Amino acid sequence: MDKEEKTRTLLLDRWTIDGSRSTTYRIISKNVSEYNFIIPYKERVEVGEIFSVEDTSVEDEKITFLARVTDIRHDSNYEGNWDTTLRGTEFYDQDQIFNRVVAEPLGCIIEDRFKKSRIIPSKFSPVKRAEAGEFRFLSEVMGDIEVGLLRNGSRLVEEIPVALHSEAMDHHMGVFATTGMGKSNFMKVFAASCMKMAAQGRSKFGLLIVDPHGEYIKGKKGTKGLFDLDRYRKGLTCYSTDPGHLKDPEVSELTVAITEIRPADIAVLYDWTPAQREALEAVSRIFYEDTWLDDIQTPEGTAQMISDGFHEKTIGRINRTIRTIMDKNRYIHQKRSSVPGIISRLLKGDVVLVDVPQLSERSELFLLSLLSRQILDRYKREASEGGGKSCLITIEEAQRVLSGGEGSLARFESIAREGRKFGVGLCAVTQQPKLIDKQLLSQFNTFVILGLADRNDRTRLEESAKQDLSSLDVEIQTLEKGEAIISTLNIPFPVPARIHLYETYLEELNGEGRSNEEPRRGAKFNIPPD
Repeated sequence: MDKEEKTRTLLLDRWTIDGSRSTTYRIISKNVSEYNFIIPYKERVEVGEIFSVEDTSVEDEKITFLARVTDIRHDSNYEGNWDTTLRGTEFYDQDQIFNRVVAEPLGCIIEDRFKKSRIIPSKFSPVKRAEAGEFRFLSEVMGDIEVGLLRNGSRLVEEIPVALHSEAMDHHMGVFATTGMGKSNFMKVFAASCMKMAAQGRSKFGLLIVDPHGEYIKGKKGTKGLFDLDRYRKGLTCYSTDPGHLKDPEVSELTVAITEIRPADIAVLYDWTPAQREALEAVSRIFYEDTWLDDIQTPEGTAQMISDGFHEKTIGRINRTIRTIMDKNRYIHQKRSSVPGIISRLLKGDVVLVDVPQLSERSELFLLSLLSRQILDRYKREASEGGGKSCLITIEEAQRVLSGGEGSLARFESIAREGRKFGVGLCAVTQQPKLIDKQLLSQFNTFVILGLADRNDRTRLEESAKQDLSSLDVEIQTLEKGEAIISTLNIPFPVPARIHLYETYLEELNGEGRSNEEPRRGAKFNIPPD
């Protein structure tokens, strides 16, 4: 053993319990809201790691405290310029320097029950990295929608799956990440778990995904899609506008009947002048709901609007917009509609994928507005008649419609504010949560955070989350691809997770039920590829 290794061994022995070398440390300070312990200066600890503190100072009572590392600092027993002080042949004595670890209490475990901590561990209580057994209580509070595994720093706790609660879905969920950090991978994993529950008859809500990029149905650039989940395919219903995808007998053509379109669906598309917006609001009063699109474009309809006090140029702008919408959205049909079928499958608890590749952004928003309005109206009726299964509407690039702009916000604000009363929730997927209306974001009870580099984005989430995220700023900023912090009311603290890589999770799901074959959990948790 060389001199450096011998010195390191002495340091470890000095700071561990009973002279062992088990990397067990001791609490030295501080208070009920922050714990400090020291480690040898050559030891490695990560921000986000969870440590356990075992307190047996009271006879016949064992309390295990859990604490998450929030900061790591260089420290020493010297004052002033300790690192330039000459001592013998060395600049410093190695046994006088160390790293100070700052950790935030998560709670304590007493008789296998986890609770928030109102007490502080006894001074010099032993501290060590938390192991799987100390996370057992989390298995009892996890939900039924598996999305990944518990992560302790960079290490996986493979015995503890991380799963969201179906019951929380109508209370809205946000998926937030910088580009390339795994939003689409998360959504496919989430949808796959929902498909499994639907196929097994265990689903408690329907999931609607409107996909303008064509990446969910069969995947892109070497990735897999939801159609590759053969074992639970019956939990998925798909509608598409893509002629290539329509060749599959399990894909239905997407159609929307012209009689289903309302002025409010058009109002969401543009920044209208006050006069134009007033005219759109008056349409429902002047014309019949089912025929207004045709009526307003006739000379008689234009004259009727003018006689009601609206300028001819205002009516002309509205009519030009209507013609543009009809020309660009070929799925609009005179009579046929997929909407009743979509809502029926959602009420049944299926995953419904609306595949609309190459659709323009305005056309996508128009479709999403129409579908969400019809869904909310139907669920209101269902609620008055006894209710059915709840529903979650996914909005990609959600900042476009949840930013607080007049018109664009109105449709989805009504769902965010009153949807939960009728079992309708929103799943907002975005890389810019700072652009989402603050009051609206405060309605979301579940946050899935996959890494955000922008400080303003992190601040907006800290201000809106139901759990305290303020101490996790550095951890969120340094999340690797595929790593997440999940905050939801059903789990007692924000949980660190590694999201399953969809392609390997897919293999496991497709392999379930095969004779004498155990899932190979440890093989699937690679970081998603670029």
